Amino acid sequence: MIKRSLLATSIAIAFAQQASAAPLVPIDARGLGMGGTGVASAKLAHAPQYNPALLSMADAEDDFAIIFPQLGALASDEDEMVESFDSLSKDKYEGSSTGESIIDHFEGITDQLDTILVSGGSGTISIEQQITNFETLISNVPGNGGDDSTSAADLTTATTNLNNSATALTAQTQDLQSTTFDLTSELSAMSGRHVNGTLGVNGAIAIPSKSFAAAISVSGAAYFSGRMFFTDSDNTLLNGYAEAMNEYATATQDYTLATQQLAQATQALETCRGASSCTAAEQNAVDAAATNAESKQTSLQNFEYEKDGRTILSADSVTGDIDLDDELTSNVQIVAVGVTELGLTFSREFEISGEKIAIGLTPKLQNIRTYNYVATVDDEDIKRKDITETEQKFSSFNMDAGAAYQFGASNQWQVGVVAKNLISKEYETESNRNSTTGEITKTKISLDTQFRGGISHSTDWSVIAFDVDLMENDPVAFESATQYASIGAELDLYDTFQLRTGYRKNLSDTDASVASIGFGLSIYGAHVDIAAIANPSKLEKEAGAALELGFYF
Repeated sequence: MIKRSLLATSIAIAFAQQASAAPLVPIDARGLGMGGTGVASAKLAHAPQYNPALLSMADAEDDFAIIFPQLGALASDEDEMVESFDSLSKDKYEGSSTGESIIDHFEGITDQLDTILVSGGSGTISIEQQITNFETLISNVPGNGGDDSTSAADLTTATTNLNNSATALTAQTQDLQSTTFDLTSELSAMSGRHVNGTLGVNGAIAIPSKSFAAAISVSGAAYFSGRMFFTDSDNTLLNGYAEAMNEYATATQDYTLATQQLAQATQALETCRGASSCTAAEQNAVDAAATNAESKQTSLQNFEYEKDGRTILSADSVTGDIDLDDELTSNVQIVAVGVTELGLTFSREFEISGEKIAIGLTPKLQNIRTYNYVATVDDEDIKRKDITETEQKFSSFNMDAGAAYQFGASNQWQVGVVAKNLISKEYETESNRNSTTGEITKTKISLDTQFRGGISHSTDWSVIAFDVDLMENDPVAFESATQYASIGAELDLYDTFQLRTGYRKNLSDTDASVASIGFGLSIYGAHVDIAAIANPSKLEKEAGAALELGFYF
């Protein structure tokens, strides 16, 4: 029978093998509020995240800094996949006269078709049951080896009812054909779209100095990505339902022609018997009509409709059951990467060719956890345990390096450059086994070296900063590649209240920009900062927020 949730479930779908890289973009409230800048403008305990050399660029009166906790989250739906799915389930479908959504309309049609074809109910006998009942009627036609209890009226009534059911089936499939075409067109258009997000928690203790600065930092970041993929096989299946049922309705109507001929022959036999003037011809006509009807019934009970190598509708010749293929091959895959780092940052200001340049290093231990989970449409609800069972753990050593230089009459200008993850790493993950195909999806996740440069201008009450990725960075899994250019500003009122704003543009994607805003409150060395970012054209495309607590002495 037709699954009631076939369409609704098929919207929760699919992934393919990818090579991917985890972008290490810090999520801190100050930097996020300034558009994601920080390579030349981060302060004190923020330095390990952006540029370790900045620890030696602090003011002389800065002695000690702590940041904990530092929390942030970003979510991105660049292709508006969530909104598209929401439209399918809520927006009025033009093909519906009642104002229901295309999903509700599809489910309504399939429910009615299921009633007509298989399940019956509400005073309706299914086609499947009617055909089974005909076996008894034909076997008891006079002279056909039964108890001769079947009358011409019985055959005529049964034929009319079955023909009406076949006609009703055809009428419903006309609506189904147009609805599934519209629906699968929408699903195919959405196929390949993705959603992704980042979660971060950090903490750091820093002792700034021009001669020798040090910091210890702990950070944890989780990157997840997913996209839906509507398979060609499922497209064929859904669009083939209407064609298969039309073919079956035609075959059923051919069968009713044979049963009608049998009813007519039986009526002639009953008439001649009433007049006591029957000849062998009348009985032979009944026998021939019964044989023809049985032959048509056998053909109907062996009915099979196949398209592109897939059997969509078939009948069981033994039980008479009608079977509709409802096994969908589309699936959903969740790819996630968790990176935990413990780093020791060291920096010092050196004099090179008469210029003072700060250089910093952050050797760090990394713990990487990967998750690669695949679920088909026919699987049960996704559970956290199912995902965590695909966990794979890796440990490694890596290093960040940065440099910074101040210039101008009062060193108000500052430039910086940083290389994150000097030792490139690649990890291959394996998914759970696909419950439909039995296949395992392998995904490569790489931590590649990433380069970023920045410049800033500072006064006692303001900071303006600009950062840019010096190369394009690969995505975690299915989202767009990134090469960010960011600009941000901070206005500091009486060293107490900070207002921040910024803008970040993805140079690799024309429609992936965010605007940001942030606020800070500093009282007796305690700092509370919050920030939010969003795509200026549409909030759903990308949004995020960050919060942190710090102490500067």
